[in-house]
Amino acid sequence: MEVQELVQQAKRQWGEGKAHEAITLLTRARALLSSDGAPSTPDPGRRRGQLLEDLEALLDELAGIRAMHVTPFEGEASLVSPEDVTALEEAVPPAEKPELPSYIPLEIRHEVQAYIELFTTKKRELTGEALERSGRYLPLMRKIFADKALPEDLVNLAYIESAFKLYAYSRARASGIWQFIKGTGRKYGLKIDWWVDERRDPVKATAAAAHYLADLYAMFESWPLAIAAYNAGEGKVLRAIKRQGTTDFWKLHLPRETKYYVPAFMAMTLIAKNPEAYGFQRPSEESWQLDQVALSQQTDLRLLAKAVGLSTEELRDRNPELNRLVTPPQEGYLLNLPPGSKAVFLDALDRLVQARGPSWRQHRVRPGESLSTIAQRYGTTVAVLMEMNHLENPHHIRAGTPLNVPVPALTLAETSTTKQTTNNRPASHYSLYVVKPGDSLWEIARTHRVSSKDLERWNDLQGSLIHPGRTLLIYLD
Repeated sequence: MEVQELVQQAKRQWGEGKAHEAITLLTRARALLSSDGAPSTPDPGRRRGQLLEDLEALLDELAGIRAMHVTPFEGEASLVSPEDVTALEEAVPPAEKPELPSYIPLEIRHEVQAYIELFTTKKRELTGEALERSGRYLPLMRKIFADKALPEDLVNLAYIESAFKLYAYSRARASGIWQFIKGTGRKYGLKIDWWVDERRDPVKATAAAAHYLADLYAMFESWPLAIAAYNAGEGKVLRAIKRQGTTDFWKLHLPRETKYYVPAFMAMTLIAKNPEAYGFQRPSEESWQLDQVALSQQTDLRLLAKAVGLSTEELRDRNPELNRLVTPPQEGYLLNLPPGSKAVFLDALDRLVQARGPSWRQHRVRPGESLSTIAQRYGTTVAVLMEMNHLENPHHIRAGTPLNVPVPALTLAETSTTKQTTNNRPASHYSLYVVKPGDSLWEIARTHRVSSKDLERWNDLQGSLIHPGRTLLIYLD
């Protein structure tokens, strides 16, 4: 497929709201263009280097929109679903597979066999994809569980919870590989705020899950009951035991989802122990290795990506807890880097232009302004402004009220020299505008009562071409 065709497909996908697919297509285009056998472009006068540069810029801008205003979202990802009930009730028990040793009793009951049948037939593709994804995290998780003296088979709960998707997000607002809701996540030490959501960090979330499962086992002294409580909550299981007078999981009347959750876990554990016996490929396991650097200040992720020689998406993939395109404001935030890259990163970062200004500024509400118009002016959303300023109602703001508004750190970094040489205007007299689909430089200039040439000069533009997601610096009168 030609590079230009991939780019056009990516633009269509982006227009349909399919950010992940668009970025994947652009990444393929970049790889094709970088290869020795890359096809020639339709425009012979355009050098491959320029096309590569344009692709990199477009990838960064799309990643910027995605990271500043929306967290990557993979939706429901559990291997267990309500539709399983019919399949389980109609299932014919398959021939038994040999039971393998386990610290957790794996009972080969009809429900377990039915789930094995489901995972190897109707849900075969989903199961295979989950096994493939798991290889990146299994060694890390086993070590964390071993350090807590927990059975390593418990790592297989992650297949049932999220199919090993970092950005899995359920209807119950549970997030991450281990599907913590906010309350339980915070109870077990996970930080969840405007800047980060540690439920998506595989190290921190796995440590929290291990702690939670250890507490549940101490409470119930039974792994089937502890696993059921991980799904339904300890309160629901305790009430069922008290009401029904039994601690036998198989005799308890529990919600249907929980009743099938434990057999699903047992089925997936049997498959994970010997995937080849069920026609799956064993996961290719990777040693979990990262370098970490303590940052001295809040910094834009795109600037950091440049310092380590990665795309913004690649660096974010190593730091999935980040909600925004900037690191949190506190000093000493630990950034994850590829192994062996710390020295190169520190040297490069030291030579790059640093973000000197704050990552937010104060805006005093003027008569007639609303949160919507303020959000548009600063290239953000009403929801972000409400969260940053602890507002409960978007309509209850008064003229004269000071509001904190976000300012992308990279824009401050890239324009720090421009500000001091352009019309001698002080840095405080400017606004930031995020380009939207369909915008033109002329329309933006007219709206802000400046000239197109000024916008080109202030933002180091080579002509009037702009892409959605680009943040423009606009000096105010």
